[in-house]
Amino acid sequence: MTYQLLEHTADVRALIRARDRRELYQSAVDLVRDLEIASGQVHSSLRRVMPGPGGDEAEDFFRFVRELLFLFDVEGFIPMRVDLARSRQAPVVLGDTFDPQRHEGNLYLKAVTRHHYRFEHGRGGFEVELVFDV
Repeated sequence: MTYQLLEHTADVRALIRARDRRELYQSAVDLVRDLEIASGQVHSSLRRVMPGPGGDEAEDFFRFVRELLFLFDVEGFIPMRVDLARSRQAPVVLGDTFDPQRHEGNLYLKAVTRHHYRFEHGRGGFEVELVFDV
């Protein structure tokens, strides 16, 4: 596991540490899935193309996480795995549709907030702090 939940008074706060971009984006997928779904097998049968990269790495990642929440809210899309085939192309997320017969819901994440958003990228990799409004 490359993410860690941190204390927060009302919302969900998490810290992601990753060696590279692929691990960073996969950790975000794992975090969002684990917060949204308490149990149930998630397949990788559906494919969603995420927003393409812009000019700002921190903003691209924030938009990626926000889109994961949007897809769950609108389509019931549960992310399972990310494919970053080329570094300057849009990420592709594979996943499943929420089915109450197979999945137990966990938290309803309303949004990822800019409050306490921290994105650092250095020689050691990435360290990102996120706060989710629940």
